[in-house]
Amino acid sequence: MIHLLALLAAFAGPDPAPALDAVKTCDRGAMMALTKAEPRRRTEWAAASYAEQQAIARERAALIAPGAAQPTAAGKASLDLALAGLDARQKQLDDARAVEMSWRALVEELRADFLANCAQTKGERDR
Repeated sequence: MIHLLALLAAFAGPDPAPALDAVKTCDRGAMMALTKAEPRRRTEWAAASYAEQQAIARERAALIAPGAAQPTAAGKASLDLALAGLDARQKQLDDARAVEMSWRALVEELRADFLANCAQTKGERDR
């Protein structure tokens, strides 16, 4: 569950305002910084996402292990509650993945926009 805390920050995703502003103002330094930082951010996000998915899978497997004794009514209620908690964590992880994919799509569009509208050669700027 510790990894989930790292993912909770991903729900909002990175703040797009600086990147949007960099494209709007053709700020080459800001775009270079974004481009350089993005692979590390993605690696850290992927590692946290993987760890959380693995934790969910392990916990679910432990709860529904084959050959487990039939639970009492109270035990069944506890099991159902634990499984519902895992389902909620899975949905949060799925939401975080959707936000991450949206961010990646935005970054690619920002790069394309920057290259098309800002990355002119010196000779083209002087015209």
